[in-house]
Amino acid sequence: MSKLKRTRLWSQIFFFFLFCTGILLAGHEKYPLPFDLFFFLDPLAAIITIAASGIIISGLLISIITILLTIVFGRFFCSWICPLGSLIDFAEFISKSSPDSRTDTPSIQKLSRIKFGILIFVLAGSVFSFQFIYLLDPIVIMTRFMGMIISPLKSSFLQKDFFIEHSIHFILFTAAVLGLSLFARRFWCRVICPLGALFGLLSRFSIFKLENEKCVSCPSCVSLCRTGAMSDQGGIKVREEECIRCFDCIDGCSTDIWRFKAVKNNVQDTPQIHMSRRKFLAWGGSAVIGSTMLTPFAPRLNASKDIIRPPFAPDEEKFLDLCIRCQACVNTCPTNALQPLFMELGLYGLWSPRIKPLIGPCKTGCAKCSEVCPTGAIGVFSARTKYTIKMGTASLLKGLCIPYNEGKKCGKCIPECPTGAIEYINENGMDKPLKIDYLLCTGCGICENLCNQMTLGPPALITTDKGRNQPSGVDISKIRLT
Repeated sequence: MSKLKRTRLWSQIFFFFLFCTGILLAGHEKYPLPFDLFFFLDPLAAIITIAASGIIISGLLISIITILLTIVFGRFFCSWICPLGSLIDFAEFISKSSPDSRTDTPSIQKLSRIKFGILIFVLAGSVFSFQFIYLLDPIVIMTRFMGMIISPLKSSFLQKDFFIEHSIHFILFTAAVLGLSLFARRFWCRVICPLGALFGLLSRFSIFKLENEKCVSCPSCVSLCRTGAMSDQGGIKVREEECIRCFDCIDGCSTDIWRFKAVKNNVQDTPQIHMSRRKFLAWGGSAVIGSTMLTPFAPRLNASKDIIRPPFAPDEEKFLDLCIRCQACVNTCPTNALQPLFMELGLYGLWSPRIKPLIGPCKTGCAKCSEVCPTGAIGVFSARTKYTIKMGTASLLKGLCIPYNEGKKCGKCIPECPTGAIEYINENGMDKPLKIDYLLCTGCGICENLCNQMTLGPPALITTDKGRNQPSGVDISKIRLT
């Protein structure tokens, strides 16, 4: 094994461990790195969210470093850092399928152009708020997938229940991505991944390239290349947009003539990316047409008032533009209150987070979802300041309330409300809730969750998104954080 390939393998192990550690310790005050470190390295997530929302997200601008490194070293991210790429390599290794069973074919080479069309599609769509990068970005895919594995293990270790609705969707989706390798090695990276396409375009201008000054045109490197980057038409040439710097060619070259070094940049020396003007316009135009038809209507026509967004989430359309459905907030929520939507708001709301008080309330003294959100879809707040803005409002249904309906003592919701929003009277030794103070209630769902535990039927307290994002009348100095 060559030194470069050995170094790459250790790099994959290190960054995969770092990625998993970030999910495991997300929200922990002593974790030394940003929990969203890998999103900061993802220029596609930065471009899409900024274009869709019109908001400059300072943290994501760090991805400029990745762009500069790609211009220097080529498409190294896919093979040295990307956790999904590492998982695909591992899955292909343990599947023990021989390279001969997945050799490169002209049809796969033609399909590899699709990722550039997908890149055009997502970029054009994002300008018109047609944002669905959550289906295609490898960092987002892996954050969802590993969260569904690591978070239950962490909760089990801490002896806590952990339940995520629709988690099977994330697992099956990632399994399908891995299963594509049955058709060709690194099929996802070669044919679909728009982040890989972006790095591929940049790598055509890279300073460091693979050089073979005395190549005898044997086919060994062509058959070993996991991304079909080697072209044997008119001598062995490297398709820079496909080369992920895995260095299998160096490791398997019988004459040991491949070198990775700085060379004079000449894009004309590499095979061209063939995409006609008609195809370019078709990919971009379909995104524009789709966004024009769907964007103005989807969030409004299917809106449901029982969908409560996390604290400091902006208005619905802006929230859906910013949220990349990575489930980082869902994975770190200590009460399991945050859950992903399915199709309640159509495709635009798919997998976006909501608070479900019947599963868990928004915990007093907690701001973890704000700390881990990489795009600002959940605004910055502290354990106290989150009560300055309303998520929603609870409503009291006296006909279902135990003191009114059954004549028994209850009133457990009254002292548990962190803002003192439940007005009540005491009759015959029983505390009876009267109404909810609109200004003091912030929609945390603590009362609804507690009421649901006390009643056999539906709870007497129901939380909706009424008043969302309006200032509250809470005196935050009086908030009980325990």
